[in-house]
Amino acid sequence: MKSKALKLLKIIVPIAIGIYLTWYFFSGMTALELQDTKDAFFDANYFWIVISLLIAWAGHLSRAYRWLFLLEPLGYNPKLVNAYHAVMAGYVINYTVPRSGEIARAGLMTSYEQIPFEKGFATIIIERMIDVIMLGSIVFITGVLQSNSSDFNSIMESNQEGSGNLKWYILAGVILAGCIGFIFYLTNEKLQAFANAKLKGFWEGLKTVWTMKKKWAFIFHTLFIWSSYIGMIWASCMAFPETADLPIEAILGAFVVGAAAVALFPGGIGAYPMWVTQVLLIYGVTFKGFGIYIWVVQTSLLIILGLLSLFLIQRQPKRIQRK
Repeated sequence: MKSKALKLLKIIVPIAIGIYLTWYFFSGMTALELQDTKDAFFDANYFWIVISLLIAWAGHLSRAYRWLFLLEPLGYNPKLVNAYHAVMAGYVINYTVPRSGEIARAGLMTSYEQIPFEKGFATIIIERMIDVIMLGSIVFITGVLQSNSSDFNSIMESNQEGSGNLKWYILAGVILAGCIGFIFYLTNEKLQAFANAKLKGFWEGLKTVWTMKKKWAFIFHTLFIWSSYIGMIWASCMAFPETADLPIEAILGAFVVGAAAVALFPGGIGAYPMWVTQVLLIYGVTFKGFGIYIWVVQTSLLIILGLLSLFLIQRQPKRIQRK
């Protein structure tokens, strides 16, 4: 009973927080800002919106194709169309129960390609490990670019009293959190065992990538996937005059906070437009409609393509059971 309640809370709490953040964001907007947001859906340059959607779709297709490289060493050669439908269906299922999309994705490949669930799911975990490395790399690059940006520093100094010490406060907080975590690691045997097991699995996953036959193709698609995520934000920026001239560090910053919002809340509900808006405010862009617009466009794309894939994969012939 207790475990069921906890599982239910894990679903309800993120959704509830997301709904609250949505209300909070809109309630803080003036009548003019609300009107600007509505106008954004009519005034956007839809040539660039279509480009952003094509870039996003190419990234999703690349993710499905990259998955085949992980399955091949296990002795499985599924159809690309089924891998793609499973990936996209997993995205839309994540909107219902957070993090359930990975389970559904592996389950669909079990049903239609006869790939044992545990093996398919293991390859998805390896993917997530690689994704963590890529996101961490982008966060680092974003931090370096912003710390070296004269525009960023001048804006921070002009808009925030005492902003000269902000970097030191952040650095001190990171160091303090690291020290506390390290102390807990040294004094707690259960935490040590848990962390060591995760690190071992992480290392094994990395070795699998490096020893696969098509490792360079895997690396290329990994870079392409994450470039497409950033490219989608860039193309969306080009659709509005207020954001067309944003520097690369601002685009990367919007991407990073958007990725964090999607990771923490189902589809980034509430948090995505709010956090992206805060990044733009740092660069002097007060156009609040941008964050809402790209969230609506991205979410609509994933829901439409995900539901379509969920429908189409059921029309695919199932692979004959292996003997």
